[in-house]
Amino acid sequence: MDVNGIRYIGRFDYSHPEGPKCGWSASTVHFKFFGTYASARIRPSGRNYLTVLVDGIVTTPSLPVMEEGTYVLAEGLSQGPHEITLVKKTEFYLGVLQYLGFDLGQGYLLPLDPPVQRRIEYIGDSITCGFGNEADNENVEYDPFYDNAYLSYASIAARALNAEGFLISWSGFGLIRDFTGNESNTLPANYHRITLDSSQPWDFAQWIPQVVVINLGTNDFNSGRIPEKTPFVEAYKAFVRRIHENYPEAQILLTLGPLVDGESLEVSRQYIKDCVVDSLRGQGNDWIHFLEYAHQKAEDGYGVSWHPSLRTHALMGERLAQEIRSIMNWG
Repeated sequence: MDVNGIRYIGRFDYSHPEGPKCGWSASTVHFKFFGTYASARIRPSGRNYLTVLVDGIVTTPSLPVMEEGTYVLAEGLSQGPHEITLVKKTEFYLGVLQYLGFDLGQGYLLPLDPPVQRRIEYIGDSITCGFGNEADNENVEYDPFYDNAYLSYASIAARALNAEGFLISWSGFGLIRDFTGNESNTLPANYHRITLDSSQPWDFAQWIPQVVVINLGTNDFNSGRIPEKTPFVEAYKAFVRRIHENYPEAQILLTLGPLVDGESLEVSRQYIKDCVVDSLRGQGNDWIHFLEYAHQKAEDGYGVSWHPSLRTHALMGERLAQEIRSIMNWG
């Protein structure tokens, strides 16, 4: 949504007069201006990091935003037109950002380009968030600094397709339970949320995607636990129908991988591909599809706690973009 010359991409809560709030990974702010300097006044809660891009190039990979204040985004630029993009690297549950205003020094805002027409919603867990993907190896102790939603496979695919991407993903959460087995912590139960402190649910009419990509199930099958077939399949079908009701024209792509292996991989493939996708397609629903990512490889490295590395995310993003191009006939 464009507000006063600033473009907000993602789920933002606009009900606060001081400025919009966001929480989900990869929530993005973009503006164009004429000048040499730009800063933002931000009120955060929790631990947050931003990726800052100036004129399409990452200039600050990890800007810590932990306290309310003014954050310099660019200075000493050549006098002329520029653009700034801010991407929330870190996760929904870690913190909220409220944008209170922007200072351009002696400069001024320029008109925004028309928004792109391609839109993709991503629903998932830590994999989709880019959890720990910037760590050197799997044994690095977790810190939000290592999360990078800008370099998640989802964001990579969206950029490759020149599309806006919304990431609705939460580490540890699954379809019917979380990675500890807690049945209260599921993505479907939190799918309507804007931020942790928002009292109102998201209005799905605000932003309608042409494609919805889901990568859920890894936490349901965590540590070799195999969920019962009927509860898992019926919950997945119900979630898919709910999404289809929100976006009746959208193509829905259910994906699998790249962490699950062994018996868990075989059973999850059966549940998701055979019992959900093939079953719904057999009922004449040609809007649902399936994609299995290649399993991650040791030579591509690992992020924190064996999560996908930056290299694995790049490969996943490339494969996903290829699949969406085929489904949507996007050149």
